[in-house]
Amino acid sequence: MLGYQANAQWRDMSDFVVHFTKPGAPYHDAYQNMMSILGSRTLIPGAEGFGLSRKEPSVAERHRSVCFSEIPLDQLARLVQRRSLYGIAFSKSYILSQGGGPVWYVQYGSPAHLALKHQVQQALTAKEPQREPIWSMTPFVDIQGDTHNAPYSYRFDWEREWRVPGLLRFTEYDVAALFLPEELHATARGFFEWAVKEKAGPGYFCPCLDPLWKAEQIAQALAKHAEESASLKAG
Repeated sequence: MLGYQANAQWRDMSDFVVHFTKPGAPYHDAYQNMMSILGSRTLIPGAEGFGLSRKEPSVAERHRSVCFSEIPLDQLARLVQRRSLYGIAFSKSYILSQGGGPVWYVQYGSPAHLALKHQVQQALTAKEPQREPIWSMTPFVDIQGDTHNAPYSYRFDWEREWRVPGLLRFTEYDVAALFLPEELHATARGFFEWAVKEKAGPGYFCPCLDPLWKAEQIAQALAKHAEESASLKAG
């Protein structure tokens, strides 16, 4: 399952995206935030939107999105430094089916940026701005530049971000893997077994992975889970 489109050699690509939780509301712990998301089967976008027109008051709500990264599963360490050790992975195909997709990073001042800016201005002056189709695209467009291009003086294309505008509702069967430190894997599995037995919530029996594991450890865990799943179906 490492690699891309069944090609294990394409290790710079991935068939999955990961949403990492952060410490903060509603809980102070990233692990508890992840478990709350799993319990509610819902990812809720933050108060601030993302994308080209996120600061336009009339369409700001259209830009509130849930964010993911398509960095390969065995190369997440640099993203962990910005987020946490706790994440939820989905297949790209599932995210696409929910209206999500990859972010388009456009260079500040480029012909593409100027064309998009013109289209946005036209949409904002239309008779019914909120009905303009461009707002289905702008949450997926980030303008980036160098330090003298404020307010676009950042480059986050290394995050290889995907987004889903609005809420993302999912089931336990849609989650491809959970990321958390290895010492918590048994605790998490035990909790999900208890939740199902007591009908207290959903059980997530997808692979548990540590985001700091090497490629070999992740590949072994995914292969073991696949074998166990196949054995259950056969028997």
